[in-house]
Amino acid sequence: MLSLTASNGFELTCLQTYFADPTLANHTIYQPKNIPPRVKMPVLVWANGGCIAVGTIMMPFLVQVASQGIVVIANGSPGNVTGSYDSFGSAPRSTSKYLTAAVDWAVQNAGRDKYAHMDTSRVAAAGQSCGGLEAYDMVKDTRVSTIGIFKSGGALMGTSTTNTNATVKAITKPIFYYLGGSTDIAYASGEADYAMLPSTTPAWKGNLPVGHGGTYNEVNGGKIGVAASFMYDWILRGNTTASSFYMSDVAAKAAGWDVVSRNLDKIRVSPVASH
Repeated sequence: MLSLTASNGFELTCLQTYFADPTLANHTIYQPKNIPPRVKMPVLVWANGGCIAVGTIMMPFLVQVASQGIVVIANGSPGNVTGSYDSFGSAPRSTSKYLTAAVDWAVQNAGRDKYAHMDTSRVAAAGQSCGGLEAYDMVKDTRVSTIGIFKSGGALMGTSTTNTNATVKAITKPIFYYLGGSTDIAYASGEADYAMLPSTTPAWKGNLPVGHGGTYNEVNGGKIGVAASFMYDWILRGNTTASSFYMSDVAAKAAGWDVVSRNLDKIRVSPVASH
C-alpha cells in the first residue's frame, strides 16, 4: 500500500483514495484521505490516454496530483489498476462531454455535504494523448482556468484540423505542455501547437525523454507526476513555493526536462482560503 504525504500535509493511501459516486456516472474521483475541516480543494478534470474510459488506468499519477490537495475527477469508472493499455482494448472510450459532465457535477455539489471541501472557483482541465485533445475542447469553458496537454497535440491523429488550429491560436488562459522528447509520437504535434499559441499567452513546454508512454504508472507518477504536482499546487492552490519549478527552470532541468516558457509572470494566483 502506497502512502503519500504532500508538502502541504495532505495524506493519501492509494487503496482508499479513489472512488465512484453514483450521482456521477462513468467517472472516478480522487482526493486526499484525511481532509481537515474548512479546507478548500480546487478541481482537476482529467481525460486518459487513448480516451479510455477507465478512471484508474493512470492511478499513480492521479493520486500524486490529488495529494497536493486537489479533487481529481477522471473519465471512466474505476477498473483494473494493474492492467496494461493493451488490456483495455475493449474498454469504452470517452469524449470531451465526460469532462464537461465532471465540471457540471462539481459545480452542483461543491460546498455541500461530503463535498464541502470542493472549490469550483478554480478548475483545470487536462489529458494525456487522445485525452489531451479532449482537454482542448474545454478551452472555451469559462469555468476552466488552466489547460494541461500531456503527450498530445492537434496533429496527434494525423493532421491538425482547422478547428483544433483555431482553438490553439485563440488560447489566452495558461497552458502547460508535457512532451516525451523526439521519440514521443505526439512530439511534433505538441511542438507545433506550442508554436501556434498567441505570443501573449502564459505557456510552458517541457520535454522529458521518456517517449509517449511516460512515467504515469511509476511510483507517484514518476517525474511527470512530480512536475504536474508542482504546477497544480501553484496554479490551483496558489502555492508560490511550488511555482519555482516553473519560474526558474533550475529544478526542472535538474530532473531532465528541456524547458521553454513565456509570460508565466502574468499568472496571478492567491492562496486557497480555508472556510
